[in-house]
Amino acid sequence: MNEHLNFLYNWFSEIDCHPQFPNIQFSQPTILTVKQELKQLSQDIGQTDSFHSKEFMRLKDRLFNPFGVNPAVHGMIFGYITSLFEKQKQPFNDIWDYIHPKIQKVSKGQYLSGFYADAAENAFKEINARTKRIYANACPNTPIPDGAAAMTKVYSSNNPIVEFCDRHTESGQNTQLGFMKMAEGAMIALRNPVAHENLNMSQDDAMRQLMFASMIMYKIDEGVIHSGITEQE
Repeated sequence: MNEHLNFLYNWFSEIDCHPQFPNIQFSQPTILTVKQELKQLSQDIGQTDSFHSKEFMRLKDRLFNPFGVNPAVHGMIFGYITSLFEKQKQPFNDIWDYIHPKIQKVSKGQYLSGFYADAAENAFKEINARTKRIYANACPNTPIPDGAAAMTKVYSSNNPIVEFCDRHTESGQNTQLGFMKMAEGAMIALRNPVAHENLNMSQDDAMRQLMFASMIMYKIDEGVIHSGITEQE
């Protein structure tokens, strides 16, 4: 497993820092190699980590598009790869070691009790609530936006309250825009359907959403530190 994992970790790390990300043109041999490495890694961990094994097979054919890479899919796979890479150095106890503490606090109980849709809904509600608190602290006495509007205000690519990185470079601008879009998309595509419909959700799908929510939450952690923000609970 180490050979395939190390290759993918180095490849995704390099792409993540590329100044033209996500609009990078790849040769067909490169695309085939990355897909094959993901497939091989999936097979290597199939018996010991069925969740990630299934995820790599599910996402490998969605990573590339005619313009380069899908930034949301890239972020999910890179998050999984990073977790496995770190686990390789110091094994985690279980899958909950991947989940952000704030997400665990509001979702773990429901998930373990079998209320998978509720667990996923609570995760994205927590992202929304945290983002609204950041806005309220930065812009007192103004109407507080909600959901997707809160994400585009707080993590704006033009005038953000929370800045994820140095936006003076093209890479920095792309990073800010990409994570704003991911947070906005999470509110539209994942939080709202669960909140407004009585959806049945599988255990695997709920865990995928908790891991995606955790990736966003960890990125907010980085942005809060980078921006010098003091949060109020």
